[in-house]
Amino acid sequence: FFKAYVTSTQLYNWRFTTDELANQRQECNAAARKRLAPVTKANADASQGGVSNAEAEPLLLTAEDELIIVKRYILIMKELFHKFEEPKLPPDVFGFAATYFKRFYLNNSVMDYFPREMMLTALYLACKAADFPLGLQTFTSHIPRNRERYSDFIVNSELFLMEKLQYDLWIHTPYRPLCGLIVDLVAYQNALRERRGQKPVEDAASLVATLKAEGYEIIHTWFQTDLCLTHPPSQFALAVLLELGRTRPELEVEAFVRDEVCGCAPLKSDEPCGDSSRGEENQPSVQSGEPTPQQQWSNLSEKMEHIQAMIAEFEFLEDLSQTGEEEAVLLQCRNPLYDPLSEEYAAAKERANKLMSFIE
Repeated sequence: FFKAYVTSTQLYNWRFTTDELANQRQECNAAARKRLAPVTKANADASQGGVSNAEAEPLLLTAEDELIIVKRYILIMKELFHKFEEPKLPPDVFGFAATYFKRFYLNNSVMDYFPREMMLTALYLACKAADFPLGLQTFTSHIPRNRERYSDFIVNSELFLMEKLQYDLWIHTPYRPLCGLIVDLVAYQNALRERRGQKPVEDAASLVATLKAEGYEIIHTWFQTDLCLTHPPSQFALAVLLELGRTRPELEVEAFVRDEVCGCAPLKSDEPCGDSSRGEENQPSVQSGEPTPQQQWSNLSEKMEHIQAMIAEFEFLEDLSQTGEEEAVLLQCRNPLYDPLSEEYAAAKERANKLMSFIE
């Protein structure tokens, strides 16, 4: 898995620092505001009977407002994802779709492309890319209303979304790494208990299933953050495992990460991590530049602390019953050229149809 990731387009094309993400979003928002300001002002003047107010600022979203809306639609996507019972969607589908959605709105504004339509398109495309294709009718049957309109939109925007994603459709998600870590954790606990002369973990299979279910739900929620754009999926998964360990101290998750994941491995050696008395054959080569287990643990701890601090500060959305002011502003400043219900959209579609008939 790791070797596949380090050679992937996900790493080379879609990995950013937090500053790069902020700058990219600001530039995208500034371009959209500049483009839509005259349209929004004209609409505002028309709503006031043609009376123009030169001093009034056009009502537009900021980059921060757009990010809140994207976060809200990630939550809406999760709710829709859980509605698929027959058939039940695999977790990778959500990981693919949420990542598509986050990537798309790095370079595109919600004021241009309404997030509800793009969210549905991302989820439908993710089913195909994650090797779980659904017929369009089956997919839209889970949408509460306006199924025919959304069906048409998905058909017409799927290729557009793929183009905006640069056709980088395969996503390395945190679900598989987390599953492997959980299985290894339970095996580590059994080995540790055997060494201590204790009974093995009761109903290990049930424990694995419970940890997976809880961990997957945490991953779903954390896709509201930018972890999928700033960290590799293995670190994403490891942070989730440590989060699970906080509610289950008896599993000694931190010791497992230090001793097994980072290679200090007390179950294989009686010497403590980083002990200088270990044989030379067990020591990393200085000339090779490979870090020692203690260095790996130190580096990884720093990264995990950074993720945990970011998660602690992040304002997750959990309630869809209340809409924010951003949604109301979005309805007023939406680009009419891309609104299927607007006159501008209908006129543009008619021109395109005439052009196509001429070509034919």
